[in-house]
Amino acid sequence: MKDLVPKGVWALAALLVVTGCRKPEEELGLDLLPGDRLEVSVDTARIHAFTIADSSIRTNGLSRQLLGTYLDPQFGVVNAGIITQILLPGGTNIGIDTDTSGLVADSLVLAFAFDGFNNAYGNLDPQVFEAFELSESITVDSSYRSDRIPSFVNDDLVATRGGSITPKPTTRPVIGGDSLAPQIRIRLSMALAERFVNAIGTSNMADNDQFLEFFKGFYVRANPTGLLPNQGGILYFDLIASASKATLYYRDTNADPVVSRTLDLPINSNSARYTVVEHQFDRAIDGGLQLALADTINMQPTTYIQALAGMRTAIRFPDIMAFGGEGRILAKAELVLPVHGTYYPYYVPPTQLFLFRKDANGADAFLPDQLNGIGAIDGFYRPEERAYRFNITRYIQQLLNGTLENTGVEVIPGSGGVSANRVILSGPGATETPMRLKLTFTDY
Repeated sequence: MKDLVPKGVWALAALLVVTGCRKPEEELGLDLLPGDRLEVSVDTARIHAFTIADSSIRTNGLSRQLLGTYLDPQFGVVNAGIITQILLPGGTNIGIDTDTSGLVADSLVLAFAFDGFNNAYGNLDPQVFEAFELSESITVDSSYRSDRIPSFVNDDLVATRGGSITPKPTTRPVIGGDSLAPQIRIRLSMALAERFVNAIGTSNMADNDQFLEFFKGFYVRANPTGLLPNQGGILYFDLIASASKATLYYRDTNADPVVSRTLDLPINSNSARYTVVEHQFDRAIDGGLQLALADTINMQPTTYIQALAGMRTAIRFPDIMAFGGEGRILAKAELVLPVHGTYYPYYVPPTQLFLFRKDANGADAFLPDQLNGIGAIDGFYRPEERAYRFNITRYIQQLLNGTLENTGVEVIPGSGGVSANRVILSGPGATETPMRLKLTFTDY
């Protein structure tokens, strides 16, 4: 580890060894005398920062899936959709060796259970949802990214096409006298309900492999047509909750009296499921984002960060090597990122931001300050200060040592695949509270 420590540290250590051999009375009261040998100095390093569009992110196998659309005046339109399979209850032999001649479909409902208390971003305005049948198989053991929309049959399966649904993430719907978990319920076409009823007792419902050949899954999305500024929102769902499923309602007319039945087709951990996202940055109204994306050279007054593979902020430290040299020990390096201006109350900033550097292959890599856990580097939002702070002392020290190449860092939101948070930061060119790198040195 010696090569990671500046020469000044070893000089200071030698000085302490020599002075430590003196008699105690020779040092008595030294800390009370003027002209201490060690002094503290604080500098602010110049920063260059700019906004870049993010690449796609992996969204399968995450804790929640997202659905919905909204028009953000600063970021444009965000539209999140869900790709998911449904499976057979128990996995095998639905209706085998039974008389299915009298079965009649009543309805088919696709339900997504809201995810606890953190269930939406934006407004809970009515939205128009669309559902499509996949024509391409997906698999639970494959990796899927946010820009990967499988092939699908372009025929909306929603029973009332163009009809809106108002999200109610705190309301428990009552169905058949039962109080259910908060959810959205999308009624699907009678044609699909009849197709499922006709499959009961056939090889199509003999096991999950054959069922997934019969029906490969759903692509569900929101229609963004006609959105007004700040209208709409992204809804958060727990698809492996027991309430997330498709339910077929049907009757057995051969029974006397006629018997009403249900068949639950669950979404669970064996289902392939993930979130897809489309961004329309050109629909941003205030124009700041387009200007930021077009200029990566000049000092920017603002930079942009957005989850769901939206935006990230790149930060460079062009003059950092001027702060190295003998006689100085870096005690602390703190990157301060203030939030720019005010924000719409339903577009709250991310709880935490993350920093990454680029490795030799250009991939995101952790900073050395993250080796002791997330808490060591910080990055949590401070509402009272309206800013984020990062302790990046080890990273800056290794830049000064030459251990790491000075390629800068990039800032992304935490929980970027399971939330829709966004934030606008004060850039290095901001007239008030610009972002800054605060360096504290011990000089000797």
